[in-house]
Amino acid sequence: MTKPIDPELLEAMAQQRTSRRRFLGMGGLALGGLAMGPTLLAACSSDSGSSGGSSDGITVLNWPLYIEGDEPSTSATLKGFTSSTGIKVDYRNSIDGNESFNTKYQATLEKGQGIGADLIVLTSWNAAAYIGANLVQPLDSAAFPNKKNVISRLANPSWDPGRAKSIPWAVGQTGLAYWPDKVGGKITDVNAIFDPKFKGKVTILDEMRDTVGLTMLGMGANPTTGTTTQMLAAVDKIEKARDAGQFKKVTGNSYTEDLALGDTWIAVAWSGDVAQLQADNPGLEWVIPSQGGMLWVDNAMIPVGAKNPEGANKLLNYVYDPAVAGPLYESILYIPPVAGAEKYMTAAAQASPFIVPPATPPLYEFDVISADVAEEVERAFVAATEQ
Repeated sequence: MTKPIDPELLEAMAQQRTSRRRFLGMGGLALGGLAMGPTLLAACSSDSGSSGGSSDGITVLNWPLYIEGDEPSTSATLKGFTSSTGIKVDYRNSIDGNESFNTKYQATLEKGQGIGADLIVLTSWNAAAYIGANLVQPLDSAAFPNKKNVISRLANPSWDPGRAKSIPWAVGQTGLAYWPDKVGGKITDVNAIFDPKFKGKVTILDEMRDTVGLTMLGMGANPTTGTTTQMLAAVDKIEKARDAGQFKKVTGNSYTEDLALGDTWIAVAWSGDVAQLQADNPGLEWVIPSQGGMLWVDNAMIPVGAKNPEGANKLLNYVYDPAVAGPLYESILYIPPVAGAEKYMTAAAQASPFIVPPATPPLYEFDVISADVAEEVERAFVAATEQ
C-alpha cells in the first residue's frame, strides 16, 4: 500500500486546501468551439498593482497554487529570479479556467494584439489549439538553454514537436483513492470502479479526460493514442454503470467530502486532493492502477504581442534550473517537469508518490483531439453521466 506522506509535508499541504483541478473548466472544445464567447477587454487588473509589460519587467498569467504559498511577494522563485536577473515579475494567479481565459483573450490574440502578458499557462488540449492558431511565439533557445531539462516523456508532444512553443509548468495525476477496510483490502485494478460489489459506493469525476481515460485503460485502450470509437465505447460503459446505480455521484472536487466521511469507498481522484485528505485520514489509500493512470499538464507559452518575450524566456530558464525547480515543486506539491529537480528536494518529498511518482504503473496524457471529436465525445459523456 502507498504510505501516507511524511508529516513535515502534511503541514504544508494543510495550508493548500483548494484543489488546483477545481479551477479547470469542462474542457474538450478547441479554439472556435462552443466554449468560446465574446472577448472582454484585454487588460486585467493586477494582483500586485504593477503595470507589467515594460522592458525591465514581465507579466505572468497563471493558475492559483502554482508558486510558493500562492503569494508573488514572498515566492522564493520569483524573488530569486529578480535578484539574479534584475527583471521584475508582475505575477497574477488569475486564470480560473481554460474556457474563461479563451473568452477574455482569444479574439484579441487572433488580431495579433497583446493582452498585457508575457507568459500564459494553459492545459495541453487548449495549448495545442493556441499553437495551431498561431497565437503564441516560439521559445528562444538562446535565452532558454535549460529547456533541455524538460523530462523526456513530455519533451516531444505531437501538437508541439520539440517543445518549440510551449513548456510544462506543472503536472498532476488522476488515479484511485479508496478505503482498504471498506473494500476488503488492496485495490490495483481500475475496473474496481465498475465492480457490482461496490455499487453505490463509487464516485467518478465529471472531467471527461480523467474518467474516460481511466475507463479506456481498463478496457485495454491507450488514451494517448485511442480512437474515437474507443472513447465512445468507454462512455457507453460509464453510461451502463450509471444506469445500474453503480455510482454514488458523478462530481467535481466535492467528491472529497463523501470520501473523507467514508460514505464513498472508491473514488476517481486527483493526486493533490488525496495528498491533502491523508493529513486527516491516514487510512485512506492512493493508487495508480496496474493499467496506468492519467496525467495532465499545464503549459507555459509566450502569447503574440508580448512586450518582453526575452524576459519571459529568462524566467522559464530560471525555473528549469533543477536547483530552483526542486524546492518550487516540493512547495506546490506537483510533479516537477524538470529533470533532476528531485535531487534538490527533501527526503520526504522524494518519497512522495504525489511529487515523484514511481516509474510504473505508467501515466498517460489524454490525446489532443480535434474540435469535432472533442465535441462528440464531450456531449456523449455529459449525457452518460447525468444523474
